[in-house]
Amino acid sequence: MPSPPSAQPLKVPATPSKSSEADKDKTPVANKQQVPPKLGTIAPNDISSPHELTAFVETLLEQLDIKFDDMSTQILDRMNQMSTRVDALEASIQDIINGDISVPQSPSPGTPGGIRMSDSGM
Repeated sequence: MPSPPSAQPLKVPATPSKSSEADKDKTPVANKQQVPPKLGTIAPNDISSPHELTAFVETLLEQLDIKFDDMSTQILDRMNQMSTRVDALEASIQDIINGDISVPQSPSPGTPGGIRMSDSGM
């Protein structure tokens, strides 16, 4: 059985995309708009013939289609935002790997000056 191909890093530009701070923290919110009822809309209790049932179901399907389109748009927008953020993160990591290797690491926050004293005082 052949081994699965190894994962390769994505090819991203060296500079992160330009986006405003307001866009980074902005989460799409579902529109709370209700589909306005059409004139002549039939309530479920008023259905008394197959023609009225057909009209009611058609109206209901149109409303569902509108809601589905709105949700699809929101999901795609959110995925595009996430893709942009992942690309920027990958570019930042690549910059760190390529450029900051010569910079010494700072000591950890719990140890002053990077020197750790033992319990014996030595």
